Amino acid sequence: MRIAVVPGDGIGKEIVPATLPALTLLNDAFGLGITYDVLDWGADRWLADGTGLPDDALDRLRTEYRAVLLGALGDPRIPDMAHGREILLGLRTGLDLYVNHRPLDLAHGTVDLYRENTQGLYSQVGGAVTGRGRVSVALDECVYTRDTVERFVRTCLRRLRAAGRRRVTLVHKANAVPHTGRLWQEVYRAELAHVPELTGSEEYVDAFCYHLVRDASAYEGVLAPNLFGDIISDIGAALMGGLGLARSASFCPESGFALFEPVHGSAPDIAGRGIANPYATAMCLSMLLDHLGHSEAAVLLRDCVLETTHTDAATPDLGGAGTTDGFMSEVTALLTERLKGERPRPKENRP
Repeated sequence: MRIAVVPGDGIGKEIVPATLPALTLLNDAFGLGITYDVLDWGADRWLADGTGLPDDALDRLRTEYRAVLLGALGDPRIPDMAHGREILLGLRTGLDLYVNHRPLDLAHGTVDLYRENTQGLYSQVGGAVTGRGRVSVALDECVYTRDTVERFVRTCLRRLRAAGRRRVTLVHKANAVPHTGRLWQEVYRAELAHVPELTGSEEYVDAFCYHLVRDASAYEGVLAPNLFGDIISDIGAALMGGLGLARSASFCPESGFALFEPVHGSAPDIAGRGIANPYATAMCLSMLLDHLGHSEAAVLLRDCVLETTHTDAATPDLGGAGTTDGFMSEVTALLTERLKGERPRPKENRP
């Protein structure tokens, strides 16, 4: 039960340390036996010695750790995000974390968005022709193998069935991108036939985004290729109330290894001000606990985080006046009360 903690860049350096006391509290209360190491992967190390993902990183993670909690990556000093690509895409592909689960917690309930996480336009296949100091031709190839699509779709359909879902939608763009589109359609229809509990549908990505904004209640489970899933998750975050609320888990079902990260990025415009919302990171920690088999601790943390959003400890993006540390201090106070079996102390809830 050893995990790696990577605060990363920007607000990641604030939200991750603020969240760790809640892990310590739950670890002690439930006897979880979780230990963690804080790793310095991020912009500062990249700028200091050129290291993004250390040479032995993947081997160490496979042999010594069960999961990674990642804060954020991105720094204006590295405008091309080279270090972020090396670290994040290196972890996704190197550890074969091909399933990305991004729950969208909306007014009608949760939509389970599943994004393929290792191929597509993120395969880093392509190149550029440059001359006279500018790019004249640029190519980025969308690459999908049938094996990857099959195992992704199969895993997601089975997870949706296990979660009691009844409807699933495949998002694609087969009318304009026919080759990978056809592959996804073929695999989806074949795999769906083996899961009769689910009623399947298909939508073009542009139409789907329109319908998601107008009436998200039509959706329960959504499967999407890499780029489409990335875009949809940000739209979902906006519907939830902001990027500070969006959580994600990337995992490999075969190995059991997983990476948990908020969707919001490093937010350099507010970094260092102490007002970043730690909600998504705390909810990622809840997902991590559940992944490790500690469902009771996971539910308790989730409930306390949700309750805190309705108090004055909520951060400004949620309409409160709280700080990053203040939000998590309120969460740990609620956790302490629940663990002692005490009644919640009176609070003045915001409208």
